[in-house]
Amino acid sequence: MKPTSSTSEPWKRRWDSGLSVAAWHRAAECGTGNASLPQEVRQSDPPTRRGRENRSRRESPRILHLHLTPFRGGAEEHVLSLLTAARNYGFTPFLAAPAPLLETMAPELAEFRVNSMTIELPSRLNWIRFIAQLAAMLRREQIDLVHCHSVIGSLCALSASRILSGRSIIETCHGREFWREGKRIKGNFWIDRQASRFVDRFIAVSHATARFLRESKGIPSDKIVVIRNGRDLTSLLPPKPQESAKARAELGLSNEQTVLLLGRLAKEKGHALLLDALKILGSRRPSLIAMFAGIGPLEAELKAICKAAGLTDQVRFLGYRTDLQRLLAAADLVVLPSISEGLPLAAVEALAAARPIVATDTGGIPEVILNGQTGLLIPPYDSAALAEAMHRVLNDAALALRLGTNGRLFVEQHFDVRVQIEDTMALYRDLTSRATTRSAGAA
Repeated sequence: MKPTSSTSEPWKRRWDSGLSVAAWHRAAECGTGNASLPQEVRQSDPPTRRGRENRSRRESPRILHLHLTPFRGGAEEHVLSLLTAARNYGFTPFLAAPAPLLETMAPELAEFRVNSMTIELPSRLNWIRFIAQLAAMLRREQIDLVHCHSVIGSLCALSASRILSGRSIIETCHGREFWREGKRIKGNFWIDRQASRFVDRFIAVSHATARFLRESKGIPSDKIVVIRNGRDLTSLLPPKPQESAKARAELGLSNEQTVLLLGRLAKEKGHALLLDALKILGSRRPSLIAMFAGIGPLEAELKAICKAAGLTDQVRFLGYRTDLQRLLAAADLVVLPSISEGLPLAAVEALAAARPIVATDTGGIPEVILNGQTGLLIPPYDSAALAEAMHRVLNDAALALRLGTNGRLFVEQHFDVRVQIEDTMALYRDLTSRATTRSAGAA
């Protein structure tokens, strides 16, 4: 199951396997091709409590993902793809996260034997206690590398690891940290620059995110590696007409055209802009349905806006969903009106299902949506432009088909999740082997 490459650019590599990622993991672990895997993948030693210096050499390095968000969205799918693949590369995976997130991930965590630990989100009053608990967790579970998914997570992990020694730290930057923009203290990146001296590597999920790290945060270029988000393309396929009809019936849709917005109900995802666009379209498309798939802190506010604007019958809040293929099959158009993005998995998912997409020209979105080729791009914050682009695609079946077809071909070439996994695991291997060498030298 090794990748074959005809180019030096890692995101352009192809695989010779037609297995889904989940099947690929299981086959590598206990089925076809098992004999070719390293011994530590086929049979890992049980955990030991004797301390890091006495651990069996055959035991795999332990990777802890520290994730502080309770809601499941694109970043959380990114984390899950790495956790479920880790054992196939000789690593033992751990996830420390809030209870609500662990509950939604429970089936996948159990299937792929991911060790999970519940954490309480740190507040102004319990930082010291949180860091002490994290340090105790790192010591107890003998963690070799902590992979953080926010700057706050990195600051906590760095503080905890300073109490101990020998832990490598990685931070994945999933976007521009919208919550800090315009804030006098939070928007100052001085602390990020100081902390970066102790972070081994920063993973940027897009080239736009890498520029943000370099130019806004001042992170040294030699600490930044771009590993773009990917998706399991074998689980998201262009639907056949009968599949779309069935999906629409199951979702209670008839002949009305439907747009889909995938993403957490949070300000940076731009749900309010789509509501404005629906009002602008008004009498031109009075029966247009918008489906919001996701949960988040803005749910009550968005429902109130719908009620005040008379859009209650047009907007459907679907909550957290696991039937992504069904939602995409039912949608005539996917809309991504984000204010801020790293590299949205929702865009990759839409194109994987050959759905036409209208999105804002911000962050890493233009790396997925090529204007006029794989979708239409509009300026951020421009609800009038969003309304016109939506109307254009919904009114032109040939354009919608062309955008969707081109999109599927594009993500097949550039956004297969196995590229993301392979490159991240190579980084884990490099950092943990360096740490082992340093420890051996010190001894």
